[in-house]
Amino acid sequence: MKRSWPSLIGGTLIAVLLISYMITFQVRFSEVGVVRTFGQIGERGVLTEPGLYWKWPWPIQKVDTYDARIQTSTTMGEETPTRDGKNVIVSTTICWRIEDPYIFSIRCKSMADAEERVKIRVRNDQKTVISNYDFTHFVSTNPNQLRFDQIEAELAEAVQEVTKELYGVRIERVAIESLALPEAISTTVIDAMKKEREAIAQRYTSEGESQAQQIKETAESIAGTILSFADRKAKEIIAEGQARSVQYNKVFSQDEALAVFLLQIENIPKILSERATLILDQPIFTDLFRESPSAPGPLADRASSESVEGTLEDKEVTTTIVGSP
Repeated sequence: MKRSWPSLIGGTLIAVLLISYMITFQVRFSEVGVVRTFGQIGERGVLTEPGLYWKWPWPIQKVDTYDARIQTSTTMGEETPTRDGKNVIVSTTICWRIEDPYIFSIRCKSMADAEERVKIRVRNDQKTVISNYDFTHFVSTNPNQLRFDQIEAELAEAVQEVTKELYGVRIERVAIESLALPEAISTTVIDAMKKEREAIAQRYTSEGESQAQQIKETAESIAGTILSFADRKAKEIIAEGQARSVQYNKVFSQDEALAVFLLQIENIPKILSERATLILDQPIFTDLFRESPSAPGPLADRASSESVEGTLEDKEVTTTIVGSP
């Protein structure tokens, strides 16, 4: 009798657990539940709140639970014509979730079945939406021509109402995952893009050459103006110099020896700009450092003295006199 107590307790616990399993069920926070009574879903048969619930054992009641989180599905790339008759291969990513568990449990056998139905629906509407757009809205070197966001929003809007009504599913987002081109279209597009780039390059080259020619012509015009002004200014300076030379010649003609003497004195700083050794002929030395033979008098003596002192000031000069006295 004592040995039967453990067996009795163990059997009782097993029976309690089995009965609890048959009459209770749990709905997790990430799930929704649907309870069927004799195959029918009652008013309280849809459970969206997590917790532990009671039920009648099978076959009276049956409970199905579904994942209520956002599901992600991807469609296979399918060749679709655009409005201008060019084909593109588009694959899309669909983000969806269960919104109405009642409709979902009636129309869909499982999550996998619902996913396949949503994919088919998106592929069908995708063809309709893409056919409303040109090829340049998908492939273009100009970003302003691309319409990916608009196409995705239009496709999501087209699918959302149908999937909610038919399958109890809410479409959160539809995104274009990849875009490809058929081989024939790829070759045509590449050739067209090359021609477009070449045309743009040619246009820039022509514009550059035109601007270069304009700059060259402007520079030549400015240079001609400057040269004309310089020539005119040079002629004025020459004329002024000639006029002054006539005046100076009139003055120098009064005393030619004094004029020669002053010119010699003027050139001495150029000769003695650096330390130098001069070899002078005696008559020239006499003319420069003594008195002018043809200009006697106080004026010539004073000019000779001042000129020589100003010229030889701070100069270190070594002179050698050659010639007969």
